[in-house]
This record gives sequence, structure tokens and C-alpha cells, in this order.
Amino acid sequence: MVDLPDDGLDLAVGGVRTPDDIAARVRQIAWEADDRRVADLALIATELAGNARRHAEGPWRMRVSRVDERDVLRVEVEDRSPSVLPVLGRSDDPAAGSGLLLVNRLSVRWGFDHHEDRKVVWAEVPTR
Repeated sequence: MVDLPDDGLDLAVGGVRTPDDIAARVRQIAWEADDRRVADLALIATELAGNARRHAEGPWRMRVSRVDERDVLRVEVEDRSPSVLPVLGRSDDPAAGSGLLLVNRLSVRWGFDHHEDRKVVWAEVPTR
């Protein structure tokens, strides 16, 4: 097991080959959390990393951290695209944003931070 430092852990998304690799790494990092929550976080991390790879330029970074004051684990995926996220459930393209609907369903909070040359999409899952 890897102890998650208080300031989080950065993972190079480009070096992770498959969704199973991402899920295994999240499980290794978030070992102290409830199994169901770890599975939710792994699924969210896989979705956010996949979106970054499909829709944005690299390099990509994934960060997993604890937010003790809210008793949550937080996953963040950064990419080099300043574009905003699609509207969830768009009627003109039912597939657009469908993965984010999953993120919305599994997390207690999620969103994105927009910067001039990049964005960070994040989601939080309770530890228990």
C-alpha cells in the first residue's frame, strides 16, 4: 500500500495505459477508504482521465488527495485545454457529457477550475 501524503500525490496520466491501471493506482493510494467509495473514485478517475486524453492536449496530470475537513478523497485531472466542459445531457448529442453524468452521480461534489492555458476537472467522494 502507498500512504497518501497530506498534500496529495501526482500521477502522470500519460504513463497510465488502461482504465484498469488507473483504477489499480487509485485503489493503492486510497486504501483507507471504504471499498465502495474507492471503486467510485477509481471509476471517476478513469472517466476524467479518459476525457482528458480524448478531448485535450497533454501533458495530463492526475492528482489524488485527502480533504480532511470534508472527509473526502478528491481526484483532479489537469489538461492543457482551456475549453469548458460540455453541457450535461445535451439533447443534440446524447453521448456528449454522458461520462460527466456518471461523475455527477457518484461524487458528492465536482466541477472544474478554468485557467488561461489549462483546466482542472475534479470530483470528491466521501471516505466512508
